[in-house]
Amino acid sequence: MLIGIDASRAVAARPTGIETYSRQLIQALLALDSSHQFRLYFRTAPPADVFPGADARPISFPRLWTHARLSWEMARRPPDALFVPAHVLPLVHPRASLVTIHDLGYLHFPQSHPWRQRLHLDLSTRWSARAAAHLLADSEATKADLATHYGTPLAKITVAYPGYDETLAPVRDPAAIEAVKARYAIRGDYFLYLGTLQPRKNLARLVAAFASLQLVPTLVLAGKRGWLYDALFTQARRLGLEGRVLFPGYVPEKDKA
Repeated sequence: MLIGIDASRAVAARPTGIETYSRQLIQALLALDSSHQFRLYFRTAPPADVFPGADARPISFPRLWTHARLSWEMARRPPDALFVPAHVLPLVHPRASLVTIHDLGYLHFPQSHPWRQRLHLDLSTRWSARAAAHLLADSEATKADLATHYGTPLAKITVAYPGYDETLAPVRDPAAIEAVKARYAIRGDYFLYLGTLQPRKNLARLVAAFASLQLVPTLVLAGKRGWLYDALFTQARRLGLEGRVLFPGYVPEKDKA
C-alpha cells in the first residue's frame, strides 16, 4: 500500500508541539519493517538529513497549500491512503484518510484565540472530523469533545497518546548545565515551562500563583511568542516579578537536554 503523509509541519525551522509530533511520528513510521511505501508531501524541499531516503514530494504553492496544491496532487497522483498529523484534511483526498485531532481548546476557551484563528480551527477541524475515514485523538477528552461538539461517532475515533522524545535525557555534566543556564541568564534553581506562550496554556494562573510564593527559585517561561502573549508580560510587570520571571524566548533542541 502506498501511504501519503502531509509532512509540511515536520520540517519547521523552529518546531513546537505539533511539528515535533509530526516529525517523530513520521520518522518512526519510516523505520518500521513494513511492506507499505510512504510518500511525504512538503511545501518546500526538506533538509536532506531529516528523512533520508524517503520518497519526498515538495509541491510549492503560495497560498492555501493544503486545500489547493495538496488537493491537486491528490487528484492527479493519489496514494492509496493519506495521513494528516495535524487537523486539516485537504478537500480532495483518498477515501482512506486518517487525521490527528490534537484538541478542541478553541471551543472551550474562545477568548484565548484570535477570532480568525478560532474560525479557521473550527471550520477545518469540523471538516476533517466529517470527511476523514478515521480520526486519531491525543486524549479521551478530545475524543469526547469530537463526539459532543461535532457529532463524530465514537467508533470513528481512536485515542493514541503521544510518545516521548528519545533524544531528551537527564544531563549529568554540571559544567554543561551551568553553560546553558548562563546562556539564558538563569541563576540557581528554577521552575521551567517550555512551550509556546499563549493564553490557552493557562500561564496567567501560573504567574499569579508564583507571585504569591516567597523565597522560591526563578520561574522560566521559555518558548516562542504565540498569539495574545502581551498580557503575560504585562501581568509579570504589574506583579513586580521582573528578575524573578524570565522570558528567554524559543529554546533550540540542543539546549533542551
